[in-house]
Amino acid sequence: MSSTISITSADGRAFDAYLTLPPGGPAPAIVIVPSIFGVTDAVKVSLDRYASKGFIVIAPDVFWRTHPGPLTPDQRVEGQARMAAYNFDEGMDDLRRTIAALETLPEWNGKFGIFGFCFGGKHAFLGITQLGADAGAAFHGTQIHTVLDQAGRLNKPFSFHYGEDDHVVPMEQVDAIKAALAGKEGEIYVYPGVGHSFALPDNPTYHAEAARVSEDRALAVFDRMKEPALA
Repeated sequence: MSSTISITSADGRAFDAYLTLPPGGPAPAIVIVPSIFGVTDAVKVSLDRYASKGFIVIAPDVFWRTHPGPLTPDQRVEGQARMAAYNFDEGMDDLRRTIAALETLPEWNGKFGIFGFCFGGKHAFLGITQLGADAGAAFHGTQIHTVLDQAGRLNKPFSFHYGEDDHVVPMEQVDAIKAALAGKEGEIYVYPGVGHSFALPDNPTYHAEAARVSEDRALAVFDRMKEPALA
């Protein structure tokens, strides 16, 4: 069951979030931070599929302050513009408000993870180190290499996925991430012959097999949030 809900920001304004619920509960939540194209209809199909596998899935419109709504893949210029206008601190607070909204859902088991696509990658990392997420995942996540000084605080499972031919996140950045996170409870996968945005079904660089495999691996990490807490 899916719907659009309204969440109140720190300054008293409202922003929308796409919410899709699992068949039953209690269930953990996955908070989605989308790419610069936002929560498109094609992405919603993926989010509904995650929910069908036993997750509450909530995807706020992270660009609501300046350029709300989804974009099409050919609107890259508009996407870049709203990414440039995005205030990261305000965005992180919007995520806090989104997490707080989960408390109104009787289906929620109290655990949540952050799942970032492209632009959302840095949020997935900081979701663990700053927001207290129980897990994090990113598909072709950007800017993670800029916050590796917080690697010592990355204390929950994570699953990061990259295409070997990603022109936005080159292998030098991926290698730096691997080195900084060596020994941590997480996975970093690289898919040969795959480019950026490989997991976005409405993007020209979509790669069905890499998307399927990476989704299975990422959801396996989020599945750990279904386990009851130790007494």
